Amino acid sequence: MSVMFFDLNMKRLLLFKFLNQGLFFIILLFLGSLLSGCSNSPGDDTSLRARDQLRIGTTMGIKRVNPLTDYYYNILALIMTHDSLVRFDPEVRVVPQLAERWRCSEGGRVWRFWLVPGARWHDGYPVTADDIKFTFEYLAQKDVNSSWIADLIEDIEINGRELTFCLKKPHSRFLINAGFIVRILPKHIWQGIGDPRKFVGKEATIGCGPYVFKTFDRRIGTIRFELNKDYYGKVPSVSRVSFYLYKNMDVLTMAFLKNKIDTYYKYATGYPFQYVGRLRKSNDLAFLEALSMGVQAALGFNLSHEPLDQKKIREAIALAINYERINQCIFGGKGQIPSRGFVPPVFPFWKETAKLTYDPEQSRRLLLSEGLEDRDGDGVREFPNGEKWAISLLARADLWGEDQLIKLLVNDLRAVGLRTVVRSVDLSTWIALLQDDRYDMVLFRTTPWGMMMHAGYASGYFDSRRKGGGVIGNLTDPDFLQLCDRILTTTDPSSLKKLYHRLQNYYAQHLPAVALCWGKNIYPFRKDWQGFRVHQLEGGLANRFSWRFLKYVELSTSDESH
Repeated sequence: MSVMFFDLNMKRLLLFKFLNQGLFFIILLFLGSLLSGCSNSPGDDTSLRARDQLRIGTTMGIKRVNPLTDYYYNILALIMTHDSLVRFDPEVRVVPQLAERWRCSEGGRVWRFWLVPGARWHDGYPVTADDIKFTFEYLAQKDVNSSWIADLIEDIEINGRELTFCLKKPHSRFLINAGFIVRILPKHIWQGIGDPRKFVGKEATIGCGPYVFKTFDRRIGTIRFELNKDYYGKVPSVSRVSFYLYKNMDVLTMAFLKNKIDTYYKYATGYPFQYVGRLRKSNDLAFLEALSMGVQAALGFNLSHEPLDQKKIREAIALAINYERINQCIFGGKGQIPSRGFVPPVFPFWKETAKLTYDPEQSRRLLLSEGLEDRDGDGVREFPNGEKWAISLLARADLWGEDQLIKLLVNDLRAVGLRTVVRSVDLSTWIALLQDDRYDMVLFRTTPWGMMMHAGYASGYFDSRRKGGGVIGNLTDPDFLQLCDRILTTTDPSSLKKLYHRLQNYYAQHLPAVALCWGKNIYPFRKDWQGFRVHQLEGGLANRFSWRFLKYVELSTSDESH
């Protein structure tokens, strides 16, 4: 004890000596500056004023900052760093981007684009027609998800700032399926990359969009983008956009309530309704809502597996599902019971088809009529040869609410004597198993972009000629394939309306999949930020059109009371 007392006195003497010399305050200031710059808490960045930095919370699991190898970073590239030939506004109307104008000829077989002057890559090089030609050709050769390019495009011709795509066949939806979805890459960087999957570093992030990638700290979960002041289009007013990666919605919601983030973004989803109630108690937050363009939960059938290739079996499964209970559990009763036509009513050529109904007794009768009977009384139906049917259900472990949905489905199917074996996996494994045909039924969701791709109205998920990227590809029926092809060669709106009605009738009659619920997306944001636009095709409130109008308005107490 005497030694400790001596040491303590010595420290006090030294401290008084520092005080007398004026050094102690210098040390305190120095330590304080170090501590203020070392916070690892998401949202604690004080290097910019609040009005200069937008903080976005997300649960997207980004691992690499390469738009060709990381699905979720590719989404951020769409809204932050990489431009395409054209864009679509929140009402899904085509607008210029790298192409200032365009023209279609030969019934949709030749597409000509004239590029904007003055566009530059983030490293200063000019954007040229050669970059665009290179991008399409490079992706066709190197990206497994872009094999459609070689199937569609015969040749690309360049004449100064004029670019002409000569297609192998007419394609009326070229603007959405190619002009919008392909993020243009800088040739001077990517032409030396033999394997894009191994490309790492900042050069992989260079685009020509309104923001420039700055940092990615995977340890604390932050991705930051800085304003591209030399952007050829309308320059946003926000200097920095920071994304904070959270492991789950509980932590993210707490961050919202503690003013650590300003809004939420996860591609193609609104805020989970179970958490919205907690946010609504805050006077600092506002909300935008929109009927979803996607189907948040759907059940797809493997039509190449017996007995799911039989329509009566699919009917029986559809009748066994309690859609109202799913609506209550997943959307708090705020969603809608879907129709057999699969496509949500937000689409312009939506057609009303019969509602999906819950009728377990009729389900049992259909199963029995197809020879599926519980012969030994254990509650599980067997085939006529005595073999029990165990239905494999493939699901994604990374989707919020999937566990609850699986329990509901398993219970509903068990009630009619069907045993379900669930395999819940991460996204990459889910895509691989889907591609390898290793499932009987699959839980999936459709995104707004997914509803638009291919011939539109969810056709891209079901056409067997499409592979990869999580599509089901379960329809080989020539009638369906011909219907898709007719849509792809038709530009007349009245003809398209009739064709899309036929497509929804096809879904209703054949049930290649059933929508489990149609929902409404809710998007929360801090009231200080005004000008947000809901853009479902780009995934939510974080989008190019928000960047155009967004501004920070510091609200007084009286303002917030309204």
